[in-house]
Amino acid sequence: MAIANIVHSGFGFRCTATDTALPLTLGLDGSAVLERLGAIPAGWLVEALDQLFVAAPALTGITLPWATWQDEPQAKALFSLVHGDYLARETFWQLPLWLKGERPQTSNGMQFDESRQLYFPQRPRRPQGEVYRRYDPQIKRTLSFRVADVALDGERFTQWMNNPRVNAFWEMAGPQAEQENYLRRQLDSTYCYPVIGCFDDQPFGYFELYWAPEDRIGRHYRWQPFDRGLHMLVGEERWRGAQYIRSWLRGLSHYLYLDEPRTTRIVAEPRFDNQRLFRHLASAGFDTAKEFDLRTSARA
Repeated sequence: MAIANIVHSGFGFRCTATDTALPLTLGLDGSAVLERLGAIPAGWLVEALDQLFVAAPALTGITLPWATWQDEPQAKALFSLVHGDYLARETFWQLPLWLKGERPQTSNGMQFDESRQLYFPQRPRRPQGEVYRRYDPQIKRTLSFRVADVALDGERFTQWMNNPRVNAFWEMAGPQAEQENYLRRQLDSTYCYPVIGCFDDQPFGYFELYWAPEDRIGRHYRWQPFDRGLHMLVGEERWRGAQYIRSWLRGLSHYLYLDEPRTTRIVAEPRFDNQRLFRHLASAGFDTAKEFDLRTSARA
């Protein structure tokens, strides 16, 4: 459920969640000034700014005047992140405002896999619990991702994998014991972990997030040390619309870039005949770089 709900109102903007007209003044440089409001709910400010940038694509930035916002806790947290009271559009979504839970410590160390002659960075340990949450104003749903849990997700994951539509690409249909063992292997992996995607806390899909250099895809292109990759499936029929695919594709990409700021590229290897997914990947900013034969690849 949205904490803020920003809508156009006459010549300005209004939050219907708090029934408040926003004291927003537009400047000649394409930016705006948001004057101090009264008491605001926890989490309201980030959601309101996010929605303002989405609703006004030409808006270059928003100033929260320090003189009036200085004692407001949500504003103070933003001031600390941007080292000022101006939030620029081009950097706003790069702030770690949507990451959740404890973030594993990163390392600058390197490691060498002699069997594969692979020299690559040491990876942080797998996170736990919820890792990302953002209200998507374009579909009016809260998108979140949490690390898969065998006890909680085993039955649901089995149902998804035995869905003929899913099995056509993943080719992993089987009993629950096999599916739970597969989940455990993914959770124990040193370079990949599985997450469950949710809309309004309702699970809709399963995703594997991996470090590309260590994955088999790394043998097929010139990877960079912090490239990340995706394996994807939507298990619930009600969440298969194009608007939902765009939302979770962009949300996953957003999470991966926030999770490791040194990541500059995200890759995927959908099967060549999954043309529906190719169309959605393009709308989310992905390009087709090459075709190759993984032989045993069943993921899309």
